Amino acid sequence: ILINGCFWHGHKGCKYFVVPKTRTDFWVNKINTNIKNDKKNHGLLKKMGWKVVVCWECQLKKDFNRQIEKIEEKIFLA
Repeated sequence: ILINGCFWHGHKGCKYFVVPKTRTDFWVNKINTNIKNDKKNHGLLKKMGWKVVVCWECQLKKDFNRQIEKIEEKIFLA
């Protein structure tokens, strides 16, 4: 179970993901590298037989209990 911070992992369309107005190039590169690493690592975990469940920070903030239920469903019903 991976809980991604919306800013650090570039959650598109999310109000918590806003590129800073200072050092913009640095932050865009940092976040894009995180996204690329996430994809690579998810693929490696799946190849090793792991099920990857990703939950976003904003989802937990909006309705924590419902998100926990969704995670449980993905784990136990899949």
